[in-house]
Amino acid sequence: MSQTTLRLRLGLRREVLILLPVALFLLVLISTFTLFAFRQAISLLAEERRDEAARIAQRLAETISEGALPSFEALPLQAPHSSRIALVDATGLPVLEVGSFPSGDLLAPFADRDLAEPLGLGPGEPEPEFVVGIAPATWQGRRHFVRVDLAARRLAGQQRGLRVLSWVVLTIDVALTVLVLLFLRHLLTPYETMLERARQLGPGGDDSEDEATFLVSTFERALEALARPPEPSGEDDIAALERTLGPSLESGLLLLDRQGRVLALNRIGAQLLDIEQPAPGTALVDALAVHPSVRDVIGHAVADGRTVQRQELEIEIGRTVRTLGLTVHPLRRDDGSIRGSFVLFADLTETRRRAEEEKLATSLVQVGELAAGVAHEMRNSLATLRGYLTLVERAPDEESITDFMSEIRRESDHLQRVLEDFLSFARPGTTRMEEIDLETVVRRAAADPALGGFEVRVERAAGIVTEIKGDAQLLERAVRNLLYNAAEAERGVDRAGPLAARLGPSPDGLELAIEDRGPGIPAEIRDRLFQPFASAGGVGLGLALSRRIVDLHGGRLTLDDRPGGGTRARLVFPAGGNATKGNEPAPAESRQPPSSPAGTH
Repeated sequence: MSQTTLRLRLGLRREVLILLPVALFLLVLISTFTLFAFRQAISLLAEERRDEAARIAQRLAETISEGALPSFEALPLQAPHSSRIALVDATGLPVLEVGSFPSGDLLAPFADRDLAEPLGLGPGEPEPEFVVGIAPATWQGRRHFVRVDLAARRLAGQQRGLRVLSWVVLTIDVALTVLVLLFLRHLLTPYETMLERARQLGPGGDDSEDEATFLVSTFERALEALARPPEPSGEDDIAALERTLGPSLESGLLLLDRQGRVLALNRIGAQLLDIEQPAPGTALVDALAVHPSVRDVIGHAVADGRTVQRQELEIEIGRTVRTLGLTVHPLRRDDGSIRGSFVLFADLTETRRRAEEEKLATSLVQVGELAAGVAHEMRNSLATLRGYLTLVERAPDEESITDFMSEIRRESDHLQRVLEDFLSFARPGTTRMEEIDLETVVRRAAADPALGGFEVRVERAAGIVTEIKGDAQLLERAVRNLLYNAAEAERGVDRAGPLAARLGPSPDGLELAIEDRGPGIPAEIRDRLFQPFASAGGVGLGLALSRRIVDLHGGRLTLDDRPGGGTRARLVFPAGGNATKGNEPAPAESRQPPSSPAGTH
C-alpha cells in the first residue's frame, strides 16, 4: 500500500486523533524522565556532600584521638573547606568551636542515630543550608565528637526548586493529557464542518488528494468563481432599485443620473408634488418647473455631489401650502465615483401643524401656571395687607400703627419682588454685552444686605481668567438669587453659613459653583426645578429667572446634591462668553436689582 493511498484512507482528522495523543504521551514521558533524572542527580550530589562531611569529621577525629593536633587553632588548617568545626562532649555542648554555631545541643540532629561510625546529614532540618558530618573521637580520655558543617546553600536551593518543579511539571502533564483527551473532538469540529461544506459544493480534485488538499483546492475554485465578472442581467441597477423600493415606500422617491436627468419618480412622489410622472430622461428643471425651491435644492446637491439631510421646504399646491421634508443622497459606484442621486421626500404639513399645536398648548399651560402663581402670591399678600389695615382701624394708637405699618411695608416689598421677578422672567430683554470680571460680580452679589449677614467665601482657582462677555447687572441678579436661596436653605436647618462660591475652570469654559449645607433638593420638585412657582417655599421665580439669565449668556445652570449634604448650583459660561441675544440695552424692569431678592431653592 503506497503512502498516498494510506494518507487518503486515514485522512487528516484520523491522523490528528492518532498522532496528537502519541506525541502528547511522548512529551509527558520525556518531561517525566527528565524530571526524575534531575532529581536523582541532586540526590547523588547531596549524598556526595554528606560523605565528604563525614570523611572530614573522621579525619579530624582521628587526629585529635591520636594527639597529633599541635593546637586547636590548627583545626581549620586540617579542614580548609569547612564552614564550622566543633569538638562536642557527650552532652552535646561544644568544648571547642571554630565558626558560629547555633546555641543548644549540637548533637540534636543525630539524636535518633548510632554515632559509633562517622555520619553525614543534610541539607535539611535543623540546618537547612549546611551539610553536617560527625565522627566519634577521644580527647583527654573521654568520649567526644567532632562536628563539621559544610556550606550547602546552592544545594539547598536546588532541592527547594526541585520540589516546586516536580509539582509544576506533573500538574502540566496531567492537565495537557486531560485537555487533549476531552477537547480533541471540539478542536476538530470547525475542520469537519468546512470539509462537509466543501463536499456539498460538488466533487473536485483527483483521487490522490487527502482531505487538506481537497479543502485547499475547493477554496481556490470558490475564489476563482468570485473573481469572474457577473453575468449581465439586462437590467440597470438603479432601475432595479426603483422597481424594488418605489411601490413599498410611503414617501416620495426620485432617482436622478449624474447629469440630473430623471430616471424614475414613484407614484406617491408625483402625488405629493402634484405633477405628472415624468418620462425617463426628463431634465430636472423641466420635471420640477412648478416647484422652483425644490428644484434648486436638489439641483445644487446633484451638481456638488453632496448630501442634504432632512431639509424642510414649503411648496404651493393650489391654494394650500404644503411642507416637504427633503433628503438627497449621492449613489456611488464601488470605486467611489458618483453615478446618480437618490431623493426621498415626505409630507410634513400635518406633522408640523401638530407640533405647533402642541407647542401652543404647552405655552398656554405654562402661561396659565405662571398667572396662577402670580395671582396666588398677590392674593396672599393682599389678604395680609387687608388684615393689618383692619387691625390699624381697630387699634389706632401710634405704637400699634408703627408695628402694623412695618408689617404692611414688608408685605408690599414682597409684592414688589413678585412683580419684578415676574416682569424679568416674562421679558428679560436683550443683554448689554461687555467685558466683565465674573469674580467682581460674585463679590458684589455676596455683599447684598438681603443675605441677612450670611458670610460668603469667594474662592478663585489659581491661574484662571475670570473675564467673560456679559451683562454685569443681569448676572449679579442671577448670582444674588442663588446666594439668597443657599442662605434660606441653611437657615432652614439652623445653620449660619458660611456659603461657598468657587470660581474654577471647566471643560466648557469658566465655572461658578455655589454650595450650601441645607436640606438638599426636595424630591417632589427635582424634575421641575426651573419651572416658575415650583419651589417648596418663597416666591418661586428666582431659579427660573436665574436660568433664563444664564441662558441669555450662552451658559448653563444646573443644580445637584452636594457631597456631604446640601445643594450645589453650577453656572458654566463659555470661554468666549457668547450670548444668545443682541447688544441692545435691557428694559429697566429686568436690569434693576430687587431690594430683597426672592428665589427658589
